[in-house]
Amino acid sequence: MYEQSASVVKQMIDLQRMSIEGMISNMIVFWDQTGGMLKSMLNQAAWIPEEGKKAFNTWAETNRKGCETLKDAVNNGYATLGQCFERKV
Repeated sequence: MYEQSASVVKQMIDLQRMSIEGMISNMIVFWDQTGGMLKSMLNQAAWIPEEGKKAFNTWAETNRKGCETLKDAVNNGYATLGQCFERKV
């Protein structure tokens, strides 16, 4: 009985993990694409001061690192959760 219940719970956890990983990956792609477009526009805008461009680049990199940190935290959390359902013999 335990094996069946644990198997169902593991499947539910895997489905949720894959969904969240997909969402985070999509966020990263979104940041990369919009950041690239904005960076291109900023580089062409002569009226924007250099420190404004530098601030944007810092902001974009911070967002990217934040997404990566979130992805690592979620993966670590799911790894820990998965260990809860491993049967110790």
